[in-house]
Amino acid sequence: MSLRHRVLSALIVPVIGASMLLTGQVAVAADNNGSKEIDLKVTIPQADAFEVKDAQFRWGVNVESNSGSFSGDCNFLSAGVAADAGASKVWKESDDLYKTQDGNTRIEKPNAAGEWASASWANKCQDANGRTVTTDLSESGTGAQVVIDQGTGKVDAAKGTAEISWKGSFSLVFYGGLTYWSLSDPVLKVADGKGTLTATASGYAADRIDTTKWNKIESKNIVMAQLPKVSLGKNGIVSTPAYQGVKIDGVEPAQSREQSWWGSFPKDWVEFNQLTGQGSYWYSSGGAADVRKVATDVYINYTQENSVIATPIAPQKNDTDQSGDSESGVVSEEQENSGGANEATSGVASAGSPVQQLVQQALESVLPASAVLPGAGTTLLEPTALATRAINWVGKSLIPEAVERVKDYKEPLLWSLAGLLALGSVAWVGFRHGWLVWPFSSKK
Repeated sequence: MSLRHRVLSALIVPVIGASMLLTGQVAVAADNNGSKEIDLKVTIPQADAFEVKDAQFRWGVNVESNSGSFSGDCNFLSAGVAADAGASKVWKESDDLYKTQDGNTRIEKPNAAGEWASASWANKCQDANGRTVTTDLSESGTGAQVVIDQGTGKVDAAKGTAEISWKGSFSLVFYGGLTYWSLSDPVLKVADGKGTLTATASGYAADRIDTTKWNKIESKNIVMAQLPKVSLGKNGIVSTPAYQGVKIDGVEPAQSREQSWWGSFPKDWVEFNQLTGQGSYWYSSGGAADVRKVATDVYINYTQENSVIATPIAPQKNDTDQSGDSESGVVSEEQENSGGANEATSGVASAGSPVQQLVQQALESVLPASAVLPGAGTTLLEPTALATRAINWVGKSLIPEAVERVKDYKEPLLWSLAGLLALGSVAWVGFRHGWLVWPFSSKK
């Protein structure tokens, strides 16, 4: 073989071999005639450990954070650390407190097309179909999520560890702004199949009784969420924060552990919110909103291009079949705001409720159906309706977990009221007809 041929062979053979490796196939002669070949596929494994430079954090916190409130407004998420409102008050658009985007943070919510869209002041209290969210037990919320981009860190799937941090903040605004606080710069740490999310909490101390009390709270690093099961997936992480079955003691009102969804956010979280006025909204306190307090899934995308939740997940109606709260007296805002004598008893069966039947029977036994109180333009039955309306309405102006509990016991309260009305009616008729006399009245 000439020198020229030897040089060409030396150059061509490596090139052909490399090409065959790149295509993942190598032909191997099986006999002298070359009639059989064996295909070998070569797989180049990815590194178990890798750095992330644009990780995305997504979280809706819970349904209650995106539902209607008893103040007539709603609870919602806002981007950035909310500025000082100066007092406990309902936000106005002109206050410039609400933000849909701030730095790396933005607020997104599902739209009617089933896609993520930027939230706005106008639709912050609406679901994907434009329906205004309420305080109904079955409320599924607006579906809004806080999104923080530009997360950096390292993931090691082989060791089962990860650490990612973000520079960004968001605020949790309840009762239209009467109480709010913020979380900044989340950090995720994963080891042994479990994870922890921490962040810096800040905000303002509000008082449920005296809304003029308003003080800045010292910032504190708290646990946002404990993630009991974390799998380091190909594109990211989906994990449900610990809530259901998590006990918390030393809180007022005491934790209720009766329903299947009972639980609590981390102790740090709850303790910080004892100052903000939201304390009992982060654990099962026995109120009608308990079913909406359960923490929702956290989504971590290693890159924005490969999302673990590309499109919104259709919200599910809260299952209240086993709650026993169907008679709790919590009614929709549409019911609360409706007028008319019959509608005044919204939340309780109008004409046929046991309460009204008791009052009706008691009064009919001693009075004509049209009996009217002297000096009043209302029938004897109307005080019951008015009282019911008051119980339904009470608390629309403040931050009332206590009000919520009152609504839970509305039926017993109405039973008591019915009994008092019945006794009062009998006494009124008795004094009027002379059947009863005051013990201090003089005898003629």
